[in-house]
Amino acid sequence: MKRKLLSALLTSSLLLIGCSDDDNTTEPVDPPVVEPPVTDPVDPPVSESVAIDEAEAVTLTLETFDTDSGTLTFTLTNDEDKAITDASSYQIMYFGYPISGSNNAKAWKRWHVSQNYSCDTSTEDACNGVLTETDIAGQYTFNATDLDLDSKAAAGAVEQYKVAILIHGAKASNEFELITAEE
Repeated sequence: MKRKLLSALLTSSLLLIGCSDDDNTTEPVDPPVVEPPVTDPVDPPVSESVAIDEAEAVTLTLETFDTDSGTLTFTLTNDEDKAITDASSYQIMYFGYPISGSNNAKAWKRWHVSQNYSCDTSTEDACNGVLTETDIAGQYTFNATDLDLDSKAAAGAVEQYKVAILIHGAKASNEFELITAEE
């Protein structure tokens, strides 16, 4: 009897398994393994600025020129348009001109007047004027202390102002250019 019972039990189990109405059996699928992309080693990030003593070329762009105080704002860049930082050696010359020149050769002092400012950080000479780097990389302000071109000329003779700015680095300086103040 045990054999008959066991046979019946096995037969019914096989029928149940064979008659399963679940034909959509899926085997578990492992998720695809995502490998991080392989990157080639790269150079360190390119700096957006360069120190003045490392610059191979210096380009100066005058942004503002206050003729009353002599205050200047300018930017320095190299030949790759990177901002130049840490500038401290300079020569700045202010010029005052009358609108109409004098025909009298002996009146050359009335033809133009000038005042110079300089700083050479490689020497112990005192700097005159104050050069300050702003919060914007490569941008500087220069405050001319005691600038007074009018006192060096006849009253009301100075009507046009110009400035020449030379910034020196270990390898390069900007080109000398006489820049007229825009009123």
